[in-house]
Amino acid sequence: MRKLVTILLGAATLLHAQVGIARNSHGLRVPSAYTLKQGFIYFSGYFENISDGEPLAIDGYTDVNTGERFELDNSAVASGGAFQISYGAFDFLELGFSIPFYYESKVTDSKLEGLAPGDLQGTVKASLPLNLPFHLSFEGNLYFPTGTKGRGFSPRRAWFIKDNDESYAYTTGGIALSGISLLTFDLFGLVLWNNMGGYLSTFGNGSDVLLWGSGFELFPDKLISLIAEVSGEARVNKMNHIGKFWNEPARFTPGLRLHLPRKTDIMFGADIGIDFLRGRKSGNGIEVVRTEKDRTIKYEVPSTHEISVVFALSKVLDFSWKDSDHDGVVDRMDMCPGSTFGVKVNNRGCPVDEDQDGILNIVDDCPNTPFGIDVDFFGCPFDEDLDKVPDYLDKCPKTPSGTAVDRDGCTLDSDRDGVDDNNDLCPDTSPEEQVNTSGCPIDNDHDGVINERDKCPETPAGRSVDQDGCPLDFDHDGVPDDIDQCPNSAPDELVDASGCPADQDKDGVPDTKDQCPDTPNEISVDRTGCPSDNDGDGVADYLDKCPNTPTQAPVDTIGCPKDSDGDGIADYLDKCPDTFPDVLVNNSGCPYSSKKNLNSIAKQIRYRSGSVEPLNSSYTALNDVIELMRRYEFNLEIEVSASGPNAQAVSEARAGHLYDILKIKGYDEKRVKIKAVGNAFAPGVKFFATDIKR
Repeated sequence: MRKLVTILLGAATLLHAQVGIARNSHGLRVPSAYTLKQGFIYFSGYFENISDGEPLAIDGYTDVNTGERFELDNSAVASGGAFQISYGAFDFLELGFSIPFYYESKVTDSKLEGLAPGDLQGTVKASLPLNLPFHLSFEGNLYFPTGTKGRGFSPRRAWFIKDNDESYAYTTGGIALSGISLLTFDLFGLVLWNNMGGYLSTFGNGSDVLLWGSGFELFPDKLISLIAEVSGEARVNKMNHIGKFWNEPARFTPGLRLHLPRKTDIMFGADIGIDFLRGRKSGNGIEVVRTEKDRTIKYEVPSTHEISVVFALSKVLDFSWKDSDHDGVVDRMDMCPGSTFGVKVNNRGCPVDEDQDGILNIVDDCPNTPFGIDVDFFGCPFDEDLDKVPDYLDKCPKTPSGTAVDRDGCTLDSDRDGVDDNNDLCPDTSPEEQVNTSGCPIDNDHDGVINERDKCPETPAGRSVDQDGCPLDFDHDGVPDDIDQCPNSAPDELVDASGCPADQDKDGVPDTKDQCPDTPNEISVDRTGCPSDNDGDGVADYLDKCPNTPTQAPVDTIGCPKDSDGDGIADYLDKCPDTFPDVLVNNSGCPYSSKKNLNSIAKQIRYRSGSVEPLNSSYTALNDVIELMRRYEFNLEIEVSASGPNAQAVSEARAGHLYDILKIKGYDEKRVKIKAVGNAFAPGVKFFATDIKR
C-alpha cells in the first residue's frame, strides 16, 4: 500500500491547506470546468476532520518574549467545514459564495481554541462553449476578511501565513483575490480528467500562492463515482528554495461520490499527507508566528496532517425558465421536450395526438402513423402476416409466418439460393452452389467428398484428401503432405507447423533433445540445449556478472562471489566470515584490531591445569567480549574444552563460570549459549557470533 502511495506522490508533497471541497457536481477538491445550467442552484456543505492523533505543532511552541517552551499532547482536535451556494445566471456563467467554519480543541496553556468563521468567498466562473471532448472555464474568487483573528492555532490556508510576521489560523486579515483556469477532458463518458491552475494574491496581507490540482473521476454519471486527486498550494516566495518548496502544502485525495435521486450527492474522501510516509520532524513543516493577548508565540506546523477525513452533501435545484421546443412549457416541466413546433400540447408539454390516429401520444407506440391509416389499440398500423411491414406498405400480404422479408414485405433471400434469410444457416453461399433445406452447401469445403461422408468437413481449399475427405499425411506427423517440408519425419517425432523437427526456443537443439526448452533467444547453449555456464558456478553465462568465478566458490544469484558479512572479502577468501559491521579488515577478511576478533579474544582466555577460574589476564579478554556485545547486536555461543580424565566435568564447570560472569553483566540465556565439549579440541575456549544484526 505505501509503495502505491509513494508512486502517486512522486511529483509533489501533500498538503493540509483547504483549496475547497464539493465545489460542483464533479470531483471532490479539484472541480470540473463545467458551469451550472441557466437557472440551476447548487447547495453544498462539507465537514472535514483533520485531526490525526498528532499534536497541532511539531515540538510544541515557544513564548518569544520569555523563551519558555510549551509541549503539546496528542489529544488536540482540528476540524472544519463550509456552506456554499452557486447560481447559474446563464449556461456559461456561474455565480456563488461560501463561508467556512473552523474548530480547534484546547491547546496547552493557550486560549486560541474554539469555533469561528473563516473568510467569506465570492466566486464568478465562466465557461467557453467549445463543443469538443474537453471543456475550459475561468474562475475568479474574492476573499473578504470576515474570519476571526483571535481563534485557532494551525493556519488553514497557505496564504494565511506571513514570513516573520503575525499569521492567523482562520483568516488572511485582508482582502485576497485569485484567478483560476479549469480544464476537463471527457474520456468517452467513462472518465473525467479535471485540472486546475491559478494564482492568488493577498495584497500584502499574507503570502501569494500558486493553486494547482489534477484528478480523475471514474464513472461520473453512474450511481457511484470513484475519485483520485492530487491538489495543493505553493507560496510564491518559496518557489526558489527547493528545500522549502517540498514542505509546501499538497495532498492526495481518494474518494467517491454517491449520486442519489433528485440531484442529491453524498461525498466521502480522505486526504493523505507526506508525513504518512516520512514521519513528522522539525524542518519538514512551516514556521508560524501568532499573537495571543499580550504574548507572541512561535511554532512549526506540519504542511499536512497524515490522514484527514472528508464528508460532503450537495443538492441541485432546477429553477430554469428555458423552453427549448417553444411549446409554452418550460424544459424542467416538459415531459415531451422535442414537441413539433405548433403542435398542441398539454400542461406537461406532450402532444395530445400528434398523428391524429385516435391514440394519445403518451400511449401511442407508433406516434408518427400517416393520417387516415387504420391502427390497432396501441396506435400502430395493422400487420396481418406479422412480418413487421404494415399492411398499407406490404406488397406480399400473405407471407408465411417466420419468413424473412424485405421492406416491401416480400421474401428476402440475400444469397439467392432459394432459402429465405431467416431459415438460411449459410447466408453467404454463391447462387450456383447446391444447398440443402437449411441453405448450406452439400460439400462445404469443396474437396470432392460430400458432407455426409466427409470426416474433415473444414479442409482448406486445394488440399489433397483421402476417401474420407481428410488431408493426406504420409509420415503421420499431423502436417498435411501439401505443406510438409520434411515429409519423412520419424514416428512420434515432435514437429512444427511446416512438418520439421520442432525447436521451440530456436536454440539449434530439437525439442526432443532439448533439456531446457525455454532458453531465451540468442543465448549460447550446450549440446543439451541449456545455457552455457563456463565457470561452473550454477549461474548461466548470460546472467553471470562475474563469469570467471573460481571453482567451488559460493556465489549469489548473479554469479558473483558471496560476501556474507559485508566486509569486502568474498566468503571463499574470508578467514573470519562473521566479522562485525563496519570493522576494518585485512586481505584475509580478519579485523585489524584483535579486540574486534572473537577468535583472537578467545585465545587470550587461559586456565591453570584443572582450575575452573581463568587466569587474571583472561578477564581483560572477557571485558573485550562484553564491550562487543554492548556495541553490536548479536548472540554469543561459547564452546569450552579441557584435558585430562575429567575433561567433560572441567569443561562444564568452566563454561558455567563464563556464563555466570556474562550473566552478571546483564547477558542471560537469551543472548548467551554455552556448550561443554570435553576434550573435543585442545584445552581452551571458542567464541561464535550468531544472528549478527547488520
